[in-house]
Amino acid sequence: MIKFLKPKYLLIIIILISAFLRLYRLDFPNKYVFDEVYHAYTAKEYLKGNKEAWSPWGKSEPGVAFEWLHPPISKEIMTASMFLLKSTDAWVWRLPGVLFGVLSVFLVYKLATLLFKNETIALVSSLLFSVDGLVFVQSRTGMNDVYLVAFTLISVIFFSKQKYLLSAIFMGISVATKWPGIFLILMFAPILLYKRRFKEMIYFLCLPPIIYLLSFTHYFLMGYKWSDFIELHKQIWWYQTHLKATHDYSSPWWSWPLNLYPVWYFVDYQKNNVANIFASGNPALFWIGLASLVLTVMEFIKKRSLNLLIIILGFLVFWLPWSVSPRIMFFYHFSPSVPFLCLSLGHQLYQIKKEGNYKSFLLILGVILLSFILLFPFLTAIPIPREWVKLFFFTNITKNPF
Repeated sequence: MIKFLKPKYLLIIIILISAFLRLYRLDFPNKYVFDEVYHAYTAKEYLKGNKEAWSPWGKSEPGVAFEWLHPPISKEIMTASMFLLKSTDAWVWRLPGVLFGVLSVFLVYKLATLLFKNETIALVSSLLFSVDGLVFVQSRTGMNDVYLVAFTLISVIFFSKQKYLLSAIFMGISVATKWPGIFLILMFAPILLYKRRFKEMIYFLCLPPIIYLLSFTHYFLMGYKWSDFIELHKQIWWYQTHLKATHDYSSPWWSWPLNLYPVWYFVDYQKNNVANIFASGNPALFWIGLASLVLTVMEFIKKRSLNLLIIILGFLVFWLPWSVSPRIMFFYHFSPSVPFLCLSLGHQLYQIKKEGNYKSFLLILGVILLSFILLFPFLTAIPIPREWVKLFFFTNITKNPF
């Protein structure tokens, strides 16, 4: 097909299919799923102008809770969607995540073209990312991870184009979406120091804190003071570093690239069928992608390519810092690493094709696509027979509720 269609048309097809699959059954269930009881609920309270939604001491309704542990940008985006569409139905607060998820598919393509100057690598990388599973589910759920992924990719794209001011701005937006956005500095700083771009480091040290503070503009307009802001962040820090809690679907950081512990978001038991939503990676993509990353590291050691270093660091800086986290962790924390896993795999698959192993290239792509097709019902709550559901648990160590 690549031979008969221009790259831009192939990209359009990938994006359109990505949009369709993310929009499919977006309205089901029309109630909170997993951590939407925090994020989406708080976005709805923002819409009402509820001042307590910003406070650790705010009194919420039974069964839900105000989400104050993360900066407000993702919640404000969901609030804007509900305001513009004049609805608080589930699909409305999920819709921006879908748009950012589809945008991220394009951003992976764009980043790949910048790093490799190769349309095939770019198209394959974006195709792989579109069927990853984990970010796919996060883009259909009213949480903040897909926004972090998109803003992170934009920051890296501008960095790769040496537009450091814009890169620092979007790094700041990333941090103002979710604190792990700060891990970008672990990618940018070594490269800037290697290039001796010491002045540009000022952008990344000064702009993100300013943008982070600006993201709380509405917080201050509602009457909160600087002392409240400081106390809020003391509470956030205490929670993130001292919380002693357990969860059946938490997982250790080392397990994420192996896709061992998907997170159970939703279940709908029917007479003969069951509908589930699992935040799960595409097993074939993750396992083969991990092998590709090893090859990419070996290639970097030989070639010392900064472009390959960006991919390697992009994967590592959003994964390894979690190894020292004192709190319980979940598989979706791995989301920002997934685009770089797909870029690595896209690059290595092209090397296979370039060496004349076209059948192997197509076979690996086919296995990954088939894996996504088989996984799709578990990502989108499509009702399937209970016996079929049990097959899902052969590919991971998630607790089997059946």
